[in-house]
Amino acid sequence: MKEAEQKQLAHDSPQVCLFDLEKSILDALTGASYNCNSGSLGRLVRVPNNKRNEHHFLQLNHSIPVNLHEHDIIVLNMDFHEKSDYKENEVSLDNVTGHSIHALLSIFPEKIFNPRPYSTLAVSNEINKILNRESIVIIFASSQERVIYKEVEITSYENKITNERELTSTCFYDGFPYCHNKTGRKVKSPDKATAITPLLLKHSSDTSYGLVFDHPTHWEDHKQVKDNDFIPLLINNDGEIISFYHAYKKGAVFVFPCINDKRSFLLELFNSYLSEIFPNLFPYHSQFGWLDNGDYLLPGEFKLIEEKRIIEKRYSSEMEKNRKAIEKIKDDFSFLHDLISESGHQLVSSVEHYLKWLDFPSVINFDETNPDILEEDLQVDCGDKLLVVEIKGIGGTSTDKDCSQISKIRYRRAEQRNKFDVSGLYIVNHQRYMPPKKRNTPPFTENQIKDARLDKRGLLTTYDLYRAYFMVESGILSKDEVRDRLFDYGLVELEPKDLIRLGTPQEYFMSGTVAILNLRNINLKNGMDLFVKKNSEYEKVKILSIRINEEEVDQVTNGEIGIKLDRAARKNSEFFTKREKTGQIQL
Repeated sequence: MKEAEQKQLAHDSPQVCLFDLEKSILDALTGASYNCNSGSLGRLVRVPNNKRNEHHFLQLNHSIPVNLHEHDIIVLNMDFHEKSDYKENEVSLDNVTGHSIHALLSIFPEKIFNPRPYSTLAVSNEINKILNRESIVIIFASSQERVIYKEVEITSYENKITNERELTSTCFYDGFPYCHNKTGRKVKSPDKATAITPLLLKHSSDTSYGLVFDHPTHWEDHKQVKDNDFIPLLINNDGEIISFYHAYKKGAVFVFPCINDKRSFLLELFNSYLSEIFPNLFPYHSQFGWLDNGDYLLPGEFKLIEEKRIIEKRYSSEMEKNRKAIEKIKDDFSFLHDLISESGHQLVSSVEHYLKWLDFPSVINFDETNPDILEEDLQVDCGDKLLVVEIKGIGGTSTDKDCSQISKIRYRRAEQRNKFDVSGLYIVNHQRYMPPKKRNTPPFTENQIKDARLDKRGLLTTYDLYRAYFMVESGILSKDEVRDRLFDYGLVELEPKDLIRLGTPQEYFMSGTVAILNLRNINLKNGMDLFVKKNSEYEKVKILSIRINEEEVDQVTNGEIGIKLDRAARKNSEFFTKREKTGQIQL
């Protein structure tokens, strides 16, 4: 359908203005007969302030409809961070009719100019007017940003700063509650659910928040009481409000966290919720509402409505059950996340937990037993040998001193035992503020590894421990193998050993569950486990069937074969099989 035809089908009311939302959302609402316009609070601007004393003049790049005051619904997407480059003609004097022009000043070292808080103030003037009548304001909130603006008057003989003001990106209307930045993804319904709770929980796995809000209060009978016109819609794990409804003056304000699928969320919000709650604003959607009020049901409709209620209730219950299960897993296995994020006592405790999970007979935490003595962090006593462990969580990579510190302790312990059965191990959570997959691997220099090998001590990262946990759980490694490797010298590698390389399949079929390999004197059988490696990560797969020349066989040793796997393998993966005790030789 052409755009002009869609416009004709749009109802006059409500009139909707969407700020900084994707065109697909505008098209979807327009296609549902809503009368929509678009606006923007502006893009961030990359300013070339490269040298001290360098500055540039800018003007707001927002797009606000001149008739914004006529709109019934305003939707603001604050989760919008697009950037544009500064243009030399940003502030043009070509069409100046008076003696001066006003602009905003960006000075070194500012490289990104943010116009959005200033534009929010401009829009808030209209929102305050709109809320004096029945209207709806919807805000997808993001983290609060504070910007200090320098207003400049440019004349023919001088440029003069006339005003300086600090504005925030949350000045939406006069009664907007106090808020502060806090980010997270775990959301849940408050104790008192609302009509739109099912919709919010439906999108909870697709939600993140950047702000938490205080419940507004007012004085009543000489005490502060909570504002009953303010209703929390979602809270975080700490019980803080992250979404709310505010009945302000004659209007209604809905503040939601960042929901990724805004298109389906807004369509359902408009069609199934707002049109029912605010029928005066949706006259065309509710002019025959009496057909759906329960008094004039169609055959079988009552049963389906009841089923819908049961489904919604079950969905909310299942979502809550799932949320609690996720929380329990995160609590039970928090030591794994601590391994790759923490430092100090917390990191030492997580490694202690890990070593006990490996079934070492005796693990002593010296940080707890002798916190004031500078000794090893952990001591692992296996009876016939002793492992002393030094653990660090650092923002960068290790110095030579960090790596070798464990040697002094190892010599001291050997002297005390009068035996040379003591091994030293340095474990580091390096570049801990970066995601582990983006860190330097290994984080040790060639000399550090060589010195460790000569000094008979090991070097290991906590991310290696983290990865090894999952390889043990999936049967790629055994706990025995991991325990033994911790006594290795030099760079400790927690990867499967005694593997025979089969090669990299050139072709895959059936979505990666069938791979084509070329074998040379390596025996494969049905039911055998293979190891698949990609980007240093291993997975275990099982051979379900083998084909050679389109015929199924039980085992094969040479030639081009097709193997069907119990799970899909990723492209460009390397395939391995474990060397049998009798010893296979790869030719």
